[in-house]
Amino acid sequence: MNHDELRTFFQQSIEWDSIPGDYTVDEIDRVTLRRFLKLAEKAGRLHTGNDDDDEKIETVLRRLGLIINGKITNGAIMLFGKNPQKYFHNTITRVGRFKTADVIIGDKEIRGNLFNQLDDAENAIKIYINVRWSITEEGMRDTLQRIEKWEYPIVAIREALLNALIHRDYFNNTVQTQIKIFDDFIRFHNPGRLPEGVTVDMLLNEHYTYHRNPKIAEIFQRAGYVERYGSGFERITKALSSEGMPAPEIKNTPLGFTVYLQKDPWSEERLIRMGLNERQINAITYLKEHRRIANSQYQEINNISARTALNDLNDLMEKQVVERRGTSKKNIRYILAPAKVTGKNP
Repeated sequence: MNHDELRTFFQQSIEWDSIPGDYTVDEIDRVTLRRFLKLAEKAGRLHTGNDDDDEKIETVLRRLGLIINGKITNGAIMLFGKNPQKYFHNTITRVGRFKTADVIIGDKEIRGNLFNQLDDAENAIKIYINVRWSITEEGMRDTLQRIEKWEYPIVAIREALLNALIHRDYFNNTVQTQIKIFDDFIRFHNPGRLPEGVTVDMLLNEHYTYHRNPKIAEIFQRAGYVERYGSGFERITKALSSEGMPAPEIKNTPLGFTVYLQKDPWSEERLIRMGLNERQINAITYLKEHRRIANSQYQEINNISARTALNDLNDLMEKQVVERRGTSKKNIRYILAPAKVTGKNP
């Protein structure tokens, strides 16, 4: 076998998170472990008893299957270690804010164990996306607080983060988990392409469950972060749909596994960047509310001639912003085109 074939063989035959190493109990962070135990108890997925704070670390790890033949595993260090990067140098998460593919305006490097990376990466993303405050009578009555309204549903962000951290290829120590935030979309990438025979369609349509790191997946499931196996993308899609956003786009390539979350694809700022005129932007605003528009309605809202309206609408079709429906002149209507994630950086 050459190097790549040998590596693939080991990846298919050995679970990275179950490999034991020469680690000591002192390398386990008690705070993170106790936090997990409380979460798992609250979720009803692990009974810790009344003495969980005093329970020995070895006993807990053994119960969780994170000690094999008396030795602490890679998974235990990655999940609960004080400094996993001491052994696994590139197992960090990088969160960057980009204006273009080669212009970065913010960068954060997230280290530590996976529970810390999940929290810190989510907080880093929040720094780089917008939030507004919703103050409604109902909201004030229920919570007595303002309601945060983020650019992207936090549920979708957290699920995409969990997918990247749980399913990355930890044998690959050359690539970091990467989150790139652009004006119009967020890109989550991890070095963990799907195995031979497993497709993106299987993940989305059949809720196919594949765990490259089954012990890491189990621990997050016990902690209540993962509701049920195979439901992550369903939750992402549902959260995005509830905010009128397109479904996530997923790519599986030799470089790894990538998830794209697209915010409002037809925001005014993006339409301006696309070169649309004021009349066309007015029409898109109308379409968001009414779903379809006719040439006569386009004329009316912009106070223009039928010829100008037709030219504008043809231009919108060329730019793949709208699609035409109907055959005869009387029943022709225009609708918003399916949203696509554009400007992606490989």
